[in-house]
Amino acid sequence: MGHVILQRLVDDAGIADHVRVSSSGTGDWHVGEHADPRTVQVLAEHGYDGSRHRAREFDPDEFDDLDLVLASDEGHVRTLQRLARTPRNRSKIRLVREFDPEAVAAGTLETGDPWYGGPEHFARCFAEVEAACHGILHHVRDQLDGRLAGRAHSQHDPEQP
Repeated sequence: MGHVILQRLVDDAGIADHVRVSSSGTGDWHVGEHADPRTVQVLAEHGYDGSRHRAREFDPDEFDDLDLVLASDEGHVRTLQRLARTPRNRSKIRLVREFDPEAVAAGTLETGDPWYGGPEHFARCFAEVEAACHGILHHVRDQLDGRLAGRAHSQHDPEQP
């Protein structure tokens, strides 16, 4: 869900040339498979197309190329921290819902896994993830604005008006 939602937000914000969104799991259980039909359904109900999504496994070699690695729950955080080879890479790992102020205020930072539930669990998961994705977009835009401003400043010749 998160990949599909965040990619749409990044595209709509016009920053897709500067931001790469990808998705992967911490295990190989579903590599190559489509998203769960219930996920595709709830996404479609909210105007998102999850039909092209394919599962893949996270490759620890990717850490060096990533600025932010998002996890849905503490178990995934622990797995990713074990895979991270440096303190810098471990510092990139965050829970998705850390970017949702309401989740932070409520202390509910883990995303509920809808797998064993019914449609209401997928609807709840969608709401949690979409809210967090708006916060992630805000964070990414702030980081991007800072980088772009830094580049513009470093390229500015103080001798030129």
